Amino acid sequence: MRAPLSLPQLWESTKYVSWPQSHSNPIVRVPRPSGKPETKSIPRLANEYDTFERCIAYRDQRGREVWGARRWKELLLVDARSVARHREQPAGPITGVYHYERPTGTTLWVAAWYELMPDGSRKKCSAQFSYGTSRTRYATSEEAMQAAIKRRQEEEARWYCVVGQRDQRRVNQ
Repeated sequence: MRAPLSLPQLWESTKYVSWPQSHSNPIVRVPRPSGKPETKSIPRLANEYDTFERCIAYRDQRGREVWGARRWKELLLVDARSVARHREQPAGPITGVYHYERPTGTTLWVAAWYELMPDGSRKKCSAQFSYGTSRTRYATSEEAMQAAIKRRQEEEARWYCVVGQRDQRRVNQ
């Protein structure tokens, strides 16, 4: 257990660095392309500010090694989560693509992604690919699904730090 912090605003406002009440040393969590962070406990120093500085130095060093300097700087600027999590059982063939049935009975595939806004927040966007009727662009579910996957991959390359699925994820250049 740690003593009360003298500089709580530093720990609360800094991304990927924390010092929970239940821990005797602070924790640095550097995100990885896999979606699971690399976690390291940093030994405390003589004073709290020096400990904080060591945490920041380690976080930035590992972040640049994992992501590259330019991408790491972008990750630190974004307020929201930086790396998409993949579910154990995805709703569709890939993350961000799923099948949907409207209340009217028409069926479609949806490609969803998050766009970064100028103020640093994120906005959820999506594209719908309907199929199976005379008025739709795609005749079969397979064609609509492939179009949704293609759109999701295009948007992923544009907006995300990591591209690819599950074990094939890599840093977006």
